[in-house]
Amino acid sequence: VVFLNLVVLCKVFIVPRAYFIADHFQEHREALRESAGPFDMPNQYAKTYRMMKQVREISGEESLILMPPDNWEFGSPRSAVIQMLYPRKVYFYGDSRFDKTLSQVFSLKEAYVMFNDQWGKELCAKYPVKQLSGQGFGICRLGKK
Repeated sequence: VVFLNLVVLCKVFIVPRAYFIADHFQEHREALRESAGPFDMPNQYAKTYRMMKQVREISGEESLILMPPDNWEFGSPRSAVIQMLYPRKVYFYGDSRFDKTLSQVFSLKEAYVMFNDQWGKELCAKYPVKQLSGQGFGICRLGKK
């Protein structure tokens, strides 16, 4: 029974992760975040990490970013978004301080709105828009230039 348990543990958990570690040994942490992950525990947030990498490249570290509600079709873990965009201030539509922040955003030096098909496009109607890798997602810069 013990031997059988060890075989199952190795086959199901240890071997897939060992292969993944060996295949991605020299990669940086950012590349690992965007990878598919080992087959026994796939990375369900790879698309989110790729898209947040684009947002991070567009926005400065002191910027404020307004996000659509966090019910995206491919998942939108707040922790992954905040982790990738730190130290930027991130607010999701529906958060308790979102409306107050939205009213102040046009007076800020560097503020962005990330939108999707369900929310935010109207805020970017008068501003240049950059499409992001997530289907239907884009970003625009608001506030003072």
